[in-house]
Amino acid sequence: MRSKIIYLLAFILVGAIACEKKVEIVAEEKVDIAAEEEAIKAVLHKQLVVVSNQDYEGEAAVWAHEPYIVRHSGDSYIVGWDSLSIFYKTWFGEVREKLKEDPEYLTMREYRASNFDIHLNGNVAFVFFDEHYDYTWEGEDYSGVSRGLKYLEKKEGEWRIVAVLPGR
Repeated sequence: MRSKIIYLLAFILVGAIACEKKVEIVAEEKVDIAAEEEAIKAVLHKQLVVVSNQDYEGEAAVWAHEPYIVRHSGDSYIVGWDSLSIFYKTWFGEVREKLKEDPEYLTMREYRASNFDIHLNGNVAFVFFDEHYDYTWEGEDYSGVSRGLKYLEKKEGEWRIVAVLPGR
């Protein structure tokens, strides 16, 4: 029940973002849907690479720096870019330090996305996708495929992540 409420709130949030600005429609623009979908996929692929490399600057480049963004993390949610920025700096810093002590602390063998189901509406999109992972963390092996869910918003011509929520 709690997850259904979270999903409902996320949909409401994305809808509110999309409706935040009043827009006067003068003429319908032709949108290259295939190009927009490829741009969205590029952002999602990039994020998986930067997470694998504990690259804070890369992570900062794919997120919208807004107070309304949200990232699911374990059993909780991180809300707002300020909080998320601290989370990534801390997490990546801790991982890098532990890798200096033990190079086998984290071994990424595969981390990629596929099977995209992109829903695009103007400057807002949500994407279900398969997240393939195979890695060793603190001596334990993890591998499999999970269904991810991310929301994006097009800001100043660039797609940025605004929400990462558990998929199914």
